[in-house]
Amino acid sequence: MSQSGVPHVVVIGFGPVASRLIEELMPEIQAESLRLTVIGSEDRAAYQRIRIGDVSVGRVEPEELAMDEVASLQAAGVEVLLGVEVTAVDTVAHTVTLAEKTLTYTKLVLATGAEPILPNMSVELRRDGHIDYELKPTGYPNGVIALRDMEDALRIRRALEKREPVVVLGGGVLGVEAALAVAEVGIPVTLLHRGNVPMGRQIDTEAGMLLRRELMRAGVDIRSACDLTTVVSEDGELTAVRTSLGEKLPASLLVTCTGVKPRDELASAAGLPVKWGIVTGRDARSTGTQEGHGDVFAVGDCAAVDGRDPSGLIAPGWLQAEAAATSLRQDLGLVPEAELDAAGTPVEFEAGAGFAPAPGGLDVVLMKSKTLNVACAGDTSHDPWDIDPWDPAAPTVSTWSDPKHGQYLRIVTEPVSAGDDAAGERLLGFVSVGMPRSAAELAMHATRGTIPVADRTALLAAEHATKEAELGPEDVLCRCAGTTAGMVQEAAETCCRTVEEVSAETRAGTGCGTCHKNIEKILATTGAPGEVKV
Repeated sequence: MSQSGVPHVVVIGFGPVASRLIEELMPEIQAESLRLTVIGSEDRAAYQRIRIGDVSVGRVEPEELAMDEVASLQAAGVEVLLGVEVTAVDTVAHTVTLAEKTLTYTKLVLATGAEPILPNMSVELRRDGHIDYELKPTGYPNGVIALRDMEDALRIRRALEKREPVVVLGGGVLGVEAALAVAEVGIPVTLLHRGNVPMGRQIDTEAGMLLRRELMRAGVDIRSACDLTTVVSEDGELTAVRTSLGEKLPASLLVTCTGVKPRDELASAAGLPVKWGIVTGRDARSTGTQEGHGDVFAVGDCAAVDGRDPSGLIAPGWLQAEAAATSLRQDLGLVPEAELDAAGTPVEFEAGAGFAPAPGGLDVVLMKSKTLNVACAGDTSHDPWDIDPWDPAAPTVSTWSDPKHGQYLRIVTEPVSAGDDAAGERLLGFVSVGMPRSAAELAMHATRGTIPVADRTALLAAEHATKEAELGPEDVLCRCAGTTAGMVQEAAETCCRTVEEVSAETRAGTGCGTCHKNIEKILATTGAPGEVKV
């Protein structure tokens, strides 16, 4: 307990997941039954980190991505510390050490996120057009940036103002998004990646071939099965890169998207269990058994739930925040007023319930782009011609391909029970390129591991008969928040006039932002007065 007798929760990290946790605990904070301190290493409050690529190419301004206002949080009773680094955690003494003071906590939540993994590259120093053998590299030159936070995005934005060639290293979803965003604003960009096709770890080869062609059509130059060996520096500024294919490519900016690692150093130093992330249960609580470990929670990209690698996706992080809030209330005796069902019976909620995909459920990856729709989940690498058609337990692979129009869909399922057709099928994986309606439908079912229709052609019929914007009331419009089109429609008809107001009311559009266009269309068709803003 704090000196006032009110329990004190300290949150280390102030990203989108921490913001959701604060929102969940706000009733207790405003009732003064809980004191909360949030510590952020950046100089700004939480923002939609997943959309900083739009900032880097000048599509949006940083303030448009803000999720919290410091003044509003402080007025509600939240202590906000920005630009502050935590140097140590003592789980026995229940203390957090900062540069200038020490805080005592009742419960601690680690929301420290992840940091980029920088590639190993040599540096070629040049002066007046010649290699300078007298100088020794002291680091990478200006222009080598790993896009992770807002400052990175603003550095990239300043570099792009030169409109000089850009190189993106990494063929995963982040690298593909970055290269496509640069191409969409008309700047020459080359994507280097080690695989045979982009996003080769997430999608099958045929989908990757189509994705590569669509990227090239959008203006992205691609080098497959290629690595970067050397960066060339002229007076401390990046001028070119050398590849494993023997090429020297001009570049004033190199964006590295070669993976991230959880920021779990504080937890490890405090003796908490870590395994490529802070190991927690489904209730977000540390699995540590030493003194004080049960009072520590972890959420977001730093958390390894049940020992699984962090997904890096926003929707699971938000569900972790909800699970942590439920656990904190139960621990501290802050049980909210019971919610009743239609019969008047109290509805009981278990900490962590619904936090992760259901057994057999899948994490969905959505590529954020203005021009190209890609979604995938699970494993789609099965070769349909290697599957035994007489094996009742064998998976089923259904593929639709229309390369001319940039469309591809693959769905992989397996029988729930071998030999029992009535038991249905389980979704093992899917990939969709250029088919947004099918992607939305499959993504909605993926977390449950179900398949929406037995006849796969029904998805194709819906794709081509119905435009993306024509969603039914029960269709999920915002995959990140789980908001349906009907919920957005109701908000537009009753109280909201802008995308920002809809987001505040329903949470739609506060994740990756790819649903903003559909929100705009719903607002435009309600006949409500007022300007519709992006």
